[in-house]
Amino acid sequence: MGLIRHSISFSFATLLSRIFGYVRDALIAYYFGVSQITDAFFIAFRLPNTFRRLLGEGGFNAAFVPIYAKDIKSGREKQFLNSAFTYYALVNLLVTLLGILFADILITVIAPGIRDKPHFELTVFMARWLFSYLFFVGLSSFFMAVLNTRGIFFVPAFAQAVFNLVFSLVIALASNPFGFYSLIWGVILGGIAQAFFNLPSLLRSGVILGFSFKLDEDVKLLVKRLIPSLLGFGVAQLSFFIDTFIASFLHAGSISYLYYANRIFQLPLGAVSVGMANSLLSVLSKGEDKKFNIHLALRFVSLISLPATFGLTALSDSIIALLYRRGKFSQEDVFIASSVLGAYAVGLTFFSFQKVLSSVFFAKGDTKTPVKASIVSILSEALFGSFYAFFLKLGVFGLALGTSTSALVGFSYLFSKIEKEVITVKDLLQILYKPLLASIVMVFVVWLLKTWLTEAIWILLIIPIAMLVYFLSLLFLKDSLSLALVSRLKSLVEQDSKS
Repeated sequence: MGLIRHSISFSFATLLSRIFGYVRDALIAYYFGVSQITDAFFIAFRLPNTFRRLLGEGGFNAAFVPIYAKDIKSGREKQFLNSAFTYYALVNLLVTLLGILFADILITVIAPGIRDKPHFELTVFMARWLFSYLFFVGLSSFFMAVLNTRGIFFVPAFAQAVFNLVFSLVIALASNPFGFYSLIWGVILGGIAQAFFNLPSLLRSGVILGFSFKLDEDVKLLVKRLIPSLLGFGVAQLSFFIDTFIASFLHAGSISYLYYANRIFQLPLGAVSVGMANSLLSVLSKGEDKKFNIHLALRFVSLISLPATFGLTALSDSIIALLYRRGKFSQEDVFIASSVLGAYAVGLTFFSFQKVLSSVFFAKGDTKTPVKASIVSILSEALFGSFYAFFLKLGVFGLALGTSTSALVGFSYLFSKIEKEVITVKDLLQILYKPLLASIVMVFVVWLLKTWLTEAIWILLIIPIAMLVYFLSLLFLKDSLSLALVSRLKSLVEQDSKS
């Protein structure tokens, strides 16, 4: 059960980070609402964030962890680590400087629709400053990869919470006197704090990073695996750019609506699916039981993602209203953002499964299959997103729906490539049917409660009731993981009473 323990540790820290992230976003919504300033900021912030995913917990992490785990076993990790850190830092610095220098070109490429709009210059100005954040968050991502390989998941995941906390404090204290400059300095100071937060854990685990320009053989292997891995994650990150690209041609505020909704959607995805994917990558890289761990990962993820899909869809309007409806965030903004959130939620389970299956291929050194899956996903997102948004005239709602459709396509592709002795369609249906039935019961109860409790604040009561109904339904259906949890709790209570 080490896989579950590591995943829960990572997920709990990520959950805390998402909570602080909500505080940050709520402050942005309160002070800036849905406006040209927020559109400019979200476009500018997307650039360094995307490179962070590529150079950090995305492509780099997938290629780095299996090699570093092998070197720890052989006792030669120091030489590899110093060499990898040196070249990683240099590449990270180079990308940061290039981003600052060519920010105007990058903005034109990812959001051409704003080229002739008033906030184009503001977007470029913000992007130049925000790219400096990439260097610090890149270091934090490298530290995360090292700590994860050594079985430490909570601290590097919580480092993101430190970023959100510092960012939130800067917005709260500086938004009124300094306006949009508070957004820029919040990102930069948060990135610095996030990087330094990991250092004590590195020292306690015996890791002392140094510089070495010697091209270690395993660094060459890292680069060899990293190139297709970066291509795969790079293609995956095009998902964000496609939404931004298309939304830049829609009415003002569309990019902001996508951001606010996506941030809530990322809560269950980041807290559970990413944590499980990282843990599974680490476990499989050490050669532990493949079939058992894959089934366990999919079962655990489905238990969380399916009720989250139903819950986010049914309660999207109440969630958006409760979290953002204040200050400059209007009731019309609530209506549009909630429809986008509902569209994103449809694809949550498929996104989660896709992350899990990608880790299976990465763990055995196969980076090509996830690359192909990402290409298939991104092409389908461009196709369906454009079709829904423009041909069916669904606007920003259509973009989010296109993203969900692409998740189904990407998962289907990966599932078709995995060995049938590992998991079959029958296995998948057995994994899904109990949480699916429990989710249907839960959403019916939610619908009844919403007809009686119409104010957004009542969601604070509806959600725990829904969670209880879902869990009891799982117990009624004799779900093995739920029964194991109850059994574990009983044994803990008995041990406590005896002591």
